[in-house]
Amino acid sequence: MKAISLAANERELIKTTGSKKLRNSGRLPGILYGSGDPTNIELESIQFEKAIKSTEAKNFLVELDLNGSKSMALVQDLQRHPISRLCIHVDFRRLSEDSIISAKIPLHTTGTPEGVKVGGILQTMSHNLTLRGKALDIPERIEIDTSHLKVGEGLLLDEVTLPEGVTAVGNPKSRIVAVAASRITAKAEEAGEGTTESTSSTEADSSVEKKED
Repeated sequence: MKAISLAANERELIKTTGSKKLRNSGRLPGILYGSGDPTNIELESIQFEKAIKSTEAKNFLVELDLNGSKSMALVQDLQRHPISRLCIHVDFRRLSEDSIISAKIPLHTTGTPEGVKVGGILQTMSHNLTLRGKALDIPERIEIDTSHLKVGEGLLLDEVTLPEGVTAVGNPKSRIVAVAASRITAKAEEAGEGTTESTSSTEADSSVEKKED
């Protein structure tokens, strides 16, 4: 996972009204945890919003330039305004290069499944995977090829190819994508079976009539 560079300054712990004034001035309050006491910080709101839009990951890596001292950190938690949806507070977790973390990473599918070509529907059970490993080893996104999947087939969590040293968190035998038959396809198959049964019945009746003759 590539780290996004952000500049920040230490700030004094202030009351809620002070945080509101800080945000009104275009600054975003935050806190940096790990390796000692928590540090209250502030950074430019616009800069941070750009960082959010530049990545799909919910937990992304940043290189914080804090008063001239750089440190790697993970965006641990975000608080957003209920109406504007802009970030109003952010929690960072300080990391080292060897830190083992868990992060939610977006999942994308590629290719058109064989089952979809004949009327099936591709179902995605989750649009994110939780991965565990060293921060720099965790990818920014996961892509899985679904082009070979037929109706009734799917992919399990333990079938996803991951970088060395990175593991997926969850039941390894849980399905993450599957191709299901659509209602139209299912009805067509049922109609086909009904036609076959009807034809077989007619042929049998004809055979009986011939024997009676």
